[in-house]
Amino acid sequence: MSKKMAGLLAAVLFAAVAVYAGDAWKDKDYQSWDQKDVDKILKDSPWSKHIQFGGGGSGAMDAPFTAAGDAAHRDNASGTASSGGGRPTSAINGTNAVAGNGAQSDYTICWYSSRTIREALLRRRELGGQTIPEDSRKNISTELGTYQVLVQSMNLGGLARDVEALKTSSYLMVKSTKEKILPSNVVVQKGQNDRPVAIVFEFPKKSATGEPTISATEKGVEFYTEAGKMNLKATFEISKMADKQGADY
Repeated sequence: MSKKMAGLLAAVLFAAVAVYAGDAWKDKDYQSWDQKDVDKILKDSPWSKHIQFGGGGSGAMDAPFTAAGDAAHRDNASGTASSGGGRPTSAINGTNAVAGNGAQSDYTICWYSSRTIREALLRRRELGGQTIPEDSRKNISTELGTYQVLVQSMNLGGLARDVEALKTSSYLMVKSTKEKILPSNVVVQKGQNDRPVAIVFEFPKKSATGEPTISATEKGVEFYTEAGKMNLKATFEISKMADKQGADY
């Protein structure tokens, strides 16, 4: 084998190993995840979309989940967030947002009911020095009764004003059938000074006839929510949402 060919092969193998090593949920137990692994899962993974847009001022978040977000999780809740009004200024990671002009805004949209996200949140608390009760570890493997999607941001005021409106203007759309699943519950999570930090969207796993709302063979769904002139959406590839134990959504 020529040196050139050997070098090319080595580069390809290195790239393959690097990609595989980046998927901590596939080759590590969550107790072995480091901060980099946790950040990737919570910001840029099949379960989570993190976007930034706006005028480059202050307001960006260092991490997608606040303490209030963790509290929402402990209550088996989740949520979504949006802000401003006007023209989209950024669309990355399969997510589009409408936001106002001004300071940079950060938004995180995640599939909050997944085992992987719950493990990442628990591991983040662990890495932060918190003692994790044994019950919390056991609850991670418990399948939740609803699909839960979380959107979190520092700028949720506009979207969080009318929860009842969100129940009718938000949905999960199944890509293969275009069928829309409306939320069964929406909960606003609040932080300091009664400020909204996350909104919980829960979607039923079964239809009125008892059929799964998202089939095991479905490849993707789109989450959408809006309030007034604000709207936010993200596409989740269901076929990629799997960990070492299998499908995880």
